[in-house]
Amino acid sequence: MRFKTALLPVLSVLISLGTLNAQGTIDHSINRNRTRLEKIRREIETLKSKLRQSRQKAHGLQEQLALMDEELALIEQAKGLLLNQQKLLERRSRHNRQALIDTRKKLKRLREMYAQRARYMYKYGRVRELDMLLSSESFNQALVRLRYLNRLAEYDEKMIRGIVRKEAQIERLQKQLNADLVAKRESVRQKQQQEARYKTRRDERNRLLAQLEKDARYYNRQIGLKEKERQKLLGLISRLEEERKASQNNKRETEERPVVIDFDDFRKGRGKLPWPVKGRIVSAYGRDYDPKTKTYVTNSGIEISSPIGTPVKSVFRGVVRLITYMSGYGNTIIIDHGHGYYTVYSHLGEIYVQKDDVVESNQIIALIGDSGSLAGSKLHFEVYTGQKTDNPRRWLR
Repeated sequence: MRFKTALLPVLSVLISLGTLNAQGTIDHSINRNRTRLEKIRREIETLKSKLRQSRQKAHGLQEQLALMDEELALIEQAKGLLLNQQKLLERRSRHNRQALIDTRKKLKRLREMYAQRARYMYKYGRVRELDMLLSSESFNQALVRLRYLNRLAEYDEKMIRGIVRKEAQIERLQKQLNADLVAKRESVRQKQQQEARYKTRRDERNRLLAQLEKDARYYNRQIGLKEKERQKLLGLISRLEEERKASQNNKRETEERPVVIDFDDFRKGRGKLPWPVKGRIVSAYGRDYDPKTKTYVTNSGIEISSPIGTPVKSVFRGVVRLITYMSGYGNTIIIDHGHGYYTVYSHLGEIYVQKDDVVESNQIIALIGDSGSLAGSKLHFEVYTGQKTDNPRRWLR
């Protein structure tokens, strides 16, 4: 029984620490999301300014179209971040509402305990305490009783301080709940604003695209641009792989915790991985015929046609290494699955993960969009083994 009694304060402290850790994790995620959102907003404003200048200087439609496509992709990213912000604020509100309930219960118990002490003091007062001292049979006993009475006084003072702290904590929680409610409403308003901006800009882009639709030179130029971006993507993967290997070597030399998470072996998933999105393959891996330009192109992945807004899922557990925009690919996510394996997801709309997030197999990471696409909404999906591409169809079940 004594062991259980002694264990209760320890358990209380552990629960409190767990609550604080959970609160700290949510706060960190909210701050990280806001930082990313502010960066995206600045980039959008820069693109809007460039587009205005391009129109004033009567630059070609192709330049305007490229600027619009990048702006649309960033607006989609902003929409995803705003939705994340709403969810994170709701999580913190739920956490704080429960903390408020718990704190009020603790405050009630403290007040009840203090009321009992107050009734006792009112009934017996200092006379009882004085009687205890005067009835002592020895000086030592009087000292012991005096120390006991002083501890009671300290206990009373501690309870009063506890009551004051709990009252202040309740006030802070209520203020945070009210502030989060206002922030969530503002986030909803901003997302609606971005939705309207996206629709307007997308209509403009589609009108420009229609003007260029019959221009074979434009499509040939876009294919050449995509080939350059394909090489750039290969370079990004190579850099990430070098960083991963350097982290492993650093682990062996310094015995410090590595940056790379050691996931289950991706190779075991060959031929068993879930499809990243529902749809049909419209562009195969390798050398493939392009009907618009009537030429053969080299694809480093497959393209799966699917309606805008269709959820895109990670095919395997991994860590998000990069989120970027690339001409010809649009919004792109690169996920590191460990042991030199990577998957790439492009032409995305709203994105629901951030750099360094750990994602699970079948976790929704984004929605299908048409950023960087000349042929409607689709997912461009690639698999890398080390620094080489592999046919994704060999990996999907």
